[in-house]
Amino acid sequence: MSRILATRLDLLLLTLMPLVLLGSMAAMLWGGSPHDLRTVIVDRDGGSVARAIVRNIAANRAIKIVGTTPSLDDAMAMIRREAAVAAVVIPRGVGTRNARGAPVEIFYQTVFLSTGALASTSLRVVISTTLADRQVRDAALGGVAALHTPLPGVQVTLLGNPTASLEWYLGLLLGPAILHLLIAVTCVGSVGLLLDDKAFAAFARRSPHPAATLIGRLTPHVAAGTMWTTVWLLWLTLARGYRAEGSLALIVAGALLLFVATAAVALLLLAATREVSTALSGAVIIAGSALAYSGTSLPITGAGLFPRIWSDLLPLTHFLTLQMDQVLGVSAAPVARAVAGLLLYPLVAGGIALWLIVRAGRRV
Repeated sequence: MSRILATRLDLLLLTLMPLVLLGSMAAMLWGGSPHDLRTVIVDRDGGSVARAIVRNIAANRAIKIVGTTPSLDDAMAMIRREAAVAAVVIPRGVGTRNARGAPVEIFYQTVFLSTGALASTSLRVVISTTLADRQVRDAALGGVAALHTPLPGVQVTLLGNPTASLEWYLGLLLGPAILHLLIAVTCVGSVGLLLDDKAFAAFARRSPHPAATLIGRLTPHVAAGTMWTTVWLLWLTLARGYRAEGSLALIVAGALLLFVATAAVALLLLAATREVSTALSGAVIIAGSALAYSGTSLPITGAGLFPRIWSDLLPLTHFLTLQMDQVLGVSAAPVARAVAGLLLYPLVAGGIALWLIVRAGRRV
């Protein structure tokens, strides 16, 4: 720790740099739930149920109605010129037996997948609720005859992120991913200073306990990563008001294991390559690609053999599994598997790295 405090660059990398990166990300994600997703209404009915649907859609904060037209072609033209991301088509006789099973249709722009999907989800919830409320009212007024009207066929329940907040979702992913990359780089840089002519032999011979020295050298980096992850979680939960159904303490413990694993992988890269530049490149490739291959942003299920194996080899995959499980409040078994996966890195990668370095000092 004294070396970190005495070295201005290392101190800035572990204090100011995480603050700048996390602060910039917090500013970009500020606002939380999506809102004002532009939607055009194609009303082919104009009756009371249709007006209720339009009124409830307009009252939803996530949606902004940018036009009403009887023509689907006009609505599609608005989507093509990006004046809207979604269109709602209300059929004639909506909510009555006269509709003859014609559904309320939702079209959304999949080129901008996240905004279109979020608009679609919000619209489905509003429309389903409106139709259900209207049917309950009609059943009370019309008696048995009203029961012949088909029930709405859509029900949407959002788990873990009920406000569909991009800030909560992306914050949980990007915060640990950024810190994972930063700590991997700083660990390589810190231990790389011990290399002498592309070898650890001189260090291992002059140090009475090289393994303990290396662990002590990496400990501040692990502590810094864990601390900044804790600060980020407190920002999201206390300052921004989001809530995990499970244990935040378990997420922090998982973060500690993540950065221990990060340090172990960084140490193995240096011990195997004995070049700081090559080890840094490897750290950037492994940590930089980790989020894409974690299965949280791009689907891994059903992918080829290589991406599935690569995903399982990355420590960030196991941490994000643990974290998202705690956000949902799942049972203990998946958490235990994620913890077991994270523990393999210091045992296997860290153990091999320490053996290589200590062995170098025993060579004549």
